[in-house]
Amino acid sequence: MNIFFLLSAHLWGLVWLGVLFGVSFCLVLIAKLVYFGRIYQKQQSQPSTPQKTEEKQNSPAQKTEEPVYYIVERKKRVKSSFSEPKQIRFK
Repeated sequence: MNIFFLLSAHLWGLVWLGVLFGVSFCLVLIAKLVYFGRIYQKQQSQPSTPQKTEEKQNSPAQKTEEPVYYIVERKKRVKSSFSEPKQIRFK
């Protein structure tokens, strides 16, 4: 009868572990939804400016320029000699 008591204690521990995991998972999910909801509301509350885009489209003098991309390669320095090691003295 003593072994059944030990098994039931382990099973209750597993039950509580599952409950705590579920609660923490739900809390994290709710926090993420609140965060993304606030970002979405901020984007929706900002007034859009359709007049400026229409003015740019109506003026034929302005040309739409394509973006220019550059390939940049870093040069690696190869040290053939090293400086003398520095001495650190603790007081």
